[in-house]
Amino acid sequence: MSVRQILFFGVCMAIIMSLCMSVAMAAINVGLNSHFWAAWLSGWGIGFIVSLPFSFFIPPLIQKVMKKLNI
Repeated sequence: MSVRQILFFGVCMAIIMSLCMSVAMAAINVGLNSHFWAAWLSGWGIGFIVSLPFSFFIPPLIQKVMKKLNI
C-alpha cells in the first residue's frame, strides 16, 4: 500500500469507528431526546481525536502478530 492509501484508510477507519461508537454511547447514556445531538457531537469529536492515532498504529501491530501466528 502507498502512503496515501494508508493515510486514507486510517482516517476513514477512525471516522467510521468513532461515529458508530459515539452514536451507540450517546443513545445509551443520554437516550434519544433533545440532548442527544449535542451529546453525540461532543462524543464524536473526542472519539475521533482519540481513534485517529490508534487507526495508524494498531493495524501494523496486528499484522505482525498474525504473521507470527501464521494466520
